[in-house]
Amino acid sequence: MKKNGRVKSKAMLVRFSPKRLDKRLYVFLICLLFSCLFWLLTVFSKEYTADISFNACFLNLPANKILVEELPSKISVRIKATGFALLGVQYSAKRDTLFIDASNVKKQFSSNNNNDNEIYYILLNNQLSSMAEQLGGSVKVEKIIPDTVTFVFDQKSQKIVPVRLNLTYSFAKQYQLKGKVKVIPANIIVKGPKSLLDQINFLETNPKNITNISSTKQHILPLKNEQLKSVDYGLHAVVAEIPAEKYTEAEIVLPVRVKNMPFGYVVKTFPSEIKVTYNVSLANYELVKPEMFLIEADFAATDEITNNRIKVKLIRQPDLVSKVKLINPQVEFIMRKI
Repeated sequence: MKKNGRVKSKAMLVRFSPKRLDKRLYVFLICLLFSCLFWLLTVFSKEYTADISFNACFLNLPANKILVEELPSKISVRIKATGFALLGVQYSAKRDTLFIDASNVKKQFSSNNNNDNEIYYILLNNQLSSMAEQLGGSVKVEKIIPDTVTFVFDQKSQKIVPVRLNLTYSFAKQYQLKGKVKVIPANIIVKGPKSLLDQINFLETNPKNITNISSTKQHILPLKNEQLKSVDYGLHAVVAEIPAEKYTEAEIVLPVRVKNMPFGYVVKTFPSEIKVTYNVSLANYELVKPEMFLIEADFAATDEITNNRIKVKLIRQPDLVSKVKLINPQVEFIMRKI
C-alpha cells in the first residue's frame, strides 16, 4: 500500500510540475493567438461603411472672378470598403487632401442678393468617381458631405493706391534733411474684389522711428498686416529713402523794408538792418545771397505796433536754407510828416 501511494504521489508531481505546466501554457497561448488572428481576419474581411473627414482643395476656379467668402477646408466622404481598407484610409486621411474640380460651377439665380456679388454652386456628389480614383480602387465612395458647396464671387479688379509712411526721424548733430523723403514705390497696385478695393484709399507702413541720421540711407518699412485677406497687395514692404546732408549755421545782415506807410509821412526804423541766422548745407554755402531774403515792417498791421515798436517779418527766403531766425523780431520807429 505504501508503495502504491508513493507511485501515485510521484505521478501527480510529474503531472503538475512547473515544466509540464509551462508547456501547456505555451500551447494554450499559441492556440489563443491563432484564434484571435482568425477572428480578426474574419471581422476585417467584411465590408463596412464609415464617414471619413478629408482636407479639401478646390481647383480651376473662374480666372476673372475672386472669392468673397472662404470655401470649406474639409469635407466628409462616406466610404464602403473592407475593414482593412477602411483602416488604411482613416490613417492616411489626416494628411491627405482631396482635390475638387470647380470648373463646372453653375450660377445660382436669386432675388435676395442685393449687392454685386455673384453666387455659384457645385454638386459634390457628381464627382464620386473622381473621389474614388483619388482614394484608390479598393474603396467605394457612396456620398460626399456636404452635397452642395456655394461660391460667392465678385469681379476681380485692381486699383492704384498711394503709400503713407508712418515714420518719425531725427538727425545727428549738424545734419539735416536734404529735399524730401522718397517712398519706393510711392504707389502700389492692389487686386481683389471691387467691393473691397473701394474701401482702400491708401496703404500705411508699420510705425518706425529712426534716430541719429548722418547720411542718406534707404530703410525697409513693412506694410501694416491688418489687411483684407481677399486682396492681393503684391508687396509686403516699401523702401523709404531719407536724404541727409551736413550743414553749417550762417548769418547775414538784411535791411528792413517799410510797407504801407501812412500817407504824407516818412518812417525810419532803428535799427535799419537786422541780423538773420540760418542753416545751410556746406555745398550751398556760397550760393546764398542777401537779395534772396526779404524782411518787412508792415504798418497796415496795426495789431503789431506798440509803443513806437513794430514787428518785422521774414517775407521771403531761398529754398537753400532752413531754420531762419531773426535776431531782433521788433524794431523801433520814428514817424515824421513830410
